[in-house]
Amino acid sequence: MMCGALVFGLGLYKLTPMASLAGGILGIAAGAGFAHGRARQRMGAAGLALLILLVAPSSWPALAGIAAILSIALALGGPRGARGLVGLLVGAITVVIAMWCAVRIGHAQQTASWSPLVTTGVAAMAMGIVGVLAMLPRHLTIAFDPVQAAIKKLPASLDLEVRSLCDRAVAIWAPAQHGSDDDREQPGKSLVRDGVLRTLEVAMKSANVVPTGASESELANRMLDLDQRIAAATDHEVKAQYQAARGALDDQQRYRTHIRQSRERLVARMHNHVAALEKFELAATGIEAARAAGSPVKSQLEALSQDVAASGDALADLELGEAPAAVSAASASATS
Repeated sequence: MMCGALVFGLGLYKLTPMASLAGGILGIAAGAGFAHGRARQRMGAAGLALLILLVAPSSWPALAGIAAILSIALALGGPRGARGLVGLLVGAITVVIAMWCAVRIGHAQQTASWSPLVTTGVAAMAMGIVGVLAMLPRHLTIAFDPVQAAIKKLPASLDLEVRSLCDRAVAIWAPAQHGSDDDREQPGKSLVRDGVLRTLEVAMKSANVVPTGASESELANRMLDLDQRIAAATDHEVKAQYQAARGALDDQQRYRTHIRQSRERLVARMHNHVAALEKFELAATGIEAARAAGSPVKSQLEALSQDVAASGDALADLELGEAPAAVSAASASATS
């Protein structure tokens, strides 16, 4: 684009006082056509923009129209949808900035002593240099990794064993994320990603299922003390209050047991799920060698996929219960 703008700018120097802008427009279109094809369409659009430049009064609205036409020409053959729209907007803005640079160079006090031919060439070349930025959107993509986003949400207070399982799950996702983009591999890649996300999601929920209040040893000591008080009480009302407190402590102990069992089930299912992910990823890693050997890898991977999906569903359906709320209620009852 820079070379094309310079050549066209110098070539049009004696034909029009707008040679720097005209050369920049043609140079940008020619550079895009040379790099990405469709040179005829791009140069045709550049010719239309050049006609507006030479016929319409010199004003920023006219330059904005020229930028829009040139941006459409640059977008030919590029990405579509939202990404294509962003490319159009970036292209139009870039062309406007490029023309502004050319105008500034042509009217700058520092270039007043330059030869008009040199000033025209430098201004056109600057427009071509800035115009290169208009092609960046077709070469750039925005990648979002949901696994990394989920990792950042994990609380610092996560249990060490659960965090270790999360680390192992993430280690499975790392090679799968940067693996082949073959369409045949996409279902397996999505399966691994969803399985890892399921692990992190359940781990994050497990951090909230932590028994509060007195420990089991403290509860046992308090129940023993209350048993002694109940046995020694002679007043009916006093004995009834002690018995109610004793019942509340029994409830707390039962809820704590429920929470402990739920966490044990959670950790066990997480172990099973991560192991299924590891098994699937290991099988998928050797898929090319197995295909070359003629092994029936497709049916094996399908069976492993079902295992991973089943373990993930079991992990998601694991009920941790409403023990924390119940513990709080029991604690309030015991306190009252």
